[in-house]
Amino acid sequence: MATCKNKIKKILCYFLCFLSLLYASSSVGFYTTIQTIVNTEKVFELPVYYIKGQQEKYILLKDLTKIFSATITYYPVGKYVSFNCKGEKIYFFFNKDYFIYSNKKGFLNSNVLNIKNRTFVPISILNNAEFINALNAEVEYRQKEDLLLINWKDNITVSYYVTKNEAKIEFKYPVGTQYNYDVNTKKIVLTFFSGKVQPKEFKIEDSIIHKISLYQQNNNVITEIFLAEELQKISIRKEEEKNKILLFIKKTIEQEQKIVDSEQQNFISTDTIVVTKIENTNKKTGRLIVIDPGHGGEDPGAVGKYGTKEKDINLKISLLVKQKLIEEGFNVLLTREEDVFIPLVKRTDFANKNNADIFISIHCNASEKPSGTDYGFEVYFLSEKATDPDAVATERLENEVIKFEKPTEELTKLQKILWSMIVNEFINESAKLCSIIGKEVTSRTKQNYRGVKQAGFYVLRGAQMPAVLVECGFISNPNEELKLAQTDFQNLIADGIVSAIKRYYENNK
Repeated sequence: MATCKNKIKKILCYFLCFLSLLYASSSVGFYTTIQTIVNTEKVFELPVYYIKGQQEKYILLKDLTKIFSATITYYPVGKYVSFNCKGEKIYFFFNKDYFIYSNKKGFLNSNVLNIKNRTFVPISILNNAEFINALNAEVEYRQKEDLLLINWKDNITVSYYVTKNEAKIEFKYPVGTQYNYDVNTKKIVLTFFSGKVQPKEFKIEDSIIHKISLYQQNNNVITEIFLAEELQKISIRKEEEKNKILLFIKKTIEQEQKIVDSEQQNFISTDTIVVTKIENTNKKTGRLIVIDPGHGGEDPGAVGKYGTKEKDINLKISLLVKQKLIEEGFNVLLTREEDVFIPLVKRTDFANKNNADIFISIHCNASEKPSGTDYGFEVYFLSEKATDPDAVATERLENEVIKFEKPTEELTKLQKILWSMIVNEFINESAKLCSIIGKEVTSRTKQNYRGVKQAGFYVLRGAQMPAVLVECGFISNPNEELKLAQTDFQNLIADGIVSAIKRYYENNK
């Protein structure tokens, strides 16, 4: 064990020396590390740096994201960065000695510095009362011991009463907290946005539910209630109060459990997902549709105020589209069905090799504006020139994924020429499909329709079939982020896309 620890220390020292050499040209050097303990369990080594001309030592803002489960969004034009932690956005301004949070200004002992596209904050921020207050955590920095202790304050609590035949479960949360409620055949899931909790698990034997668990996922608290009975055999009722959710789970009477017709839908309650029998399995169109869930793996895409990751929403909507298209008799393939990274070039190459009839890439939009005022649905087809400034911004956002790809996968001049030729061949059909998708989706979701646009998206280049990119809404807008995270809203978007594909082929008969 001691030998193993020594090896780890040596590797860490080599790594920190490497960092020191890396920053040497920028007058930045490694100074020491701070042992960081989160909720008495997780341990991090936080590097500390000295910067030439600065009396105070500095730490990387990016390193703080690992400790506080936060994300960073850079705004190079405005020369500032947002630190997004569990629903709270803190704005740091380059070469300024203050930060903004909740329309308040907090002051630092030294300026925030941006060196080689890396943001450094003074180490004294670890004892800054306003910064700690914004995070809603207990933070203790013991400078002499090079030790940082962090404890998150739970703000989601649960209590329950359970028997063999019924259960009453109560969740309490801060006033104003938003949440999402979902039910499937095995469990009830509540997601509290911007919540904080230490992992908890309550196992219950010989009762109507097996287990209740609570855990932190990014900025949100996930609570799961595992059902011991099938949905057809129970009723679920949900009641809400000012800062409280009550769930009543009860076994139904034996006679009410009988299904008169095997094709009849079983409505459990107004709050549950309806389980239906899949029909039309014998109806085949012969058409192959490739659905591309944007981003994935190490590329999260855009991240909302409440910690919702674009890659997760894209995949959920894509899986719904696949299911609904199969029910309508289409053949469907997804470029990814799990959280993995797929290079852009390989996505359209996948569609080409499978002789797809349509390629649809599904995304969520994000605005560079801190206010998050942009909202609505829009759909794109490929063009070498974007239609307007907003399209330019969206193009830049979606094409940033190229930074996750290997140099050998970069676009060659020959590829660009060939792709331009292909674009001209399918541009009219892609435009038609865009128009139908926009109308069908927004007629269901009642979103602001921002129209059909053109831009030079790498993910659409090379598609040898009509190809479009759908922006389902602005995840940077807190209100739309909450909608996009809801299963019902995702279903409306999927229904619109499927209906549009059907109409497209009906019009082309």
